[in-house]
This record gives sequence, C-alpha cells and structure tokens, in this order.
Amino acid sequence: MIFVCSLALTGLVLIFLEFFLPGAIMAVGGSILILASLFVFHMVYEGIVPLIIYLFILAAAVYFVIRIALMRVRSDSMKGTVYLDTDQEGFQACIYPKELIGRTGIAATDLKPSGHILVDDRPFQALSKTGYIDKGSSIQILGGQGAHLIVKILTDGSSS
Repeated sequence: MIFVCSLALTGLVLIFLEFFLPGAIMAVGGSILILASLFVFHMVYEGIVPLIIYLFILAAAVYFVIRIALMRVRSDSMKGTVYLDTDQEGFQACIYPKELIGRTGIAATDLKPSGHILVDDRPFQALSKTGYIDKGSSIQILGGQGAHLIVKILTDGSSS
C-alpha cells in the first residue's frame, strides 16, 4: 500500500509542478505515475468496489492539486513574476495614427501594394487600396489596418 501511495503522491507533485515548469513533461509523467498507482492498486486489492473508491479519491486529489496550483499562480506572492494579473483582451500591439486620416502625403517607396509613405516628412507603413503606386506619387490616407495606413493615389483633379 505504501508503494501505491508513493506513486500517486509523486504523480500529484509532478502535476503541481507542471504549473510552474511548463512543457508538459511533468504533467505527462505525473499522469503516468497516477495511472501506474491505479494499476498497482488493482493488482493488490482485487474487486471493483475498492478500485472505484480509489479512482474517486485520485480524481478528487488531482482536482484539489490543480485548484491549489491555480490559486498559487494567481496569489499575491507571485506578483512581479511572468504571470499576468490582468487579461489582455482587446490589446493591439500596434495601431495606426488616426489623426492622419484624410491627410495627403507622398509615396516614399513603390507601393506594391505595401510600402512606405511620407506625411510631413515622417515615414509610415502603408497599403495601397487601388494597387500599384509609383514612388513619388501623391497619396491620400483613407484609414488604417493594424500598423499600416490604407492609402489611394491622388489624381490631378482630386487633391484635398
């Protein structure tokens, strides 16, 4: 019985450590040890009732180990580590400058359909809405997508 318990406890410890040492090695090893303890228990204590009781005890132990590990990860003592205390829902790493919409500029490189433009001598990444735009062409900013500005070429009669 001591061997069965030591297999199960070692498996639970490995599952707990998985929350702090990612890579799935600890979780796989812990799961194998827990299943091995279940197998050895069945070999020692034949019968379905003791096996079902032991299975429920193992399931409850795994549940509580996971709950304790999650509480530990989220606890105040873990502040300042790699674990986030807030979510990043709606976070965008780069966003285009909205104040440039409607402004005009010059294509600093060929836009095929992406490239660089100059607005007030400041470079920006841009995507052409209308296809290929030659370097040096006048452009108008229509909007943006991520870090890119969406532009179109200005024809002679459409300056703003």
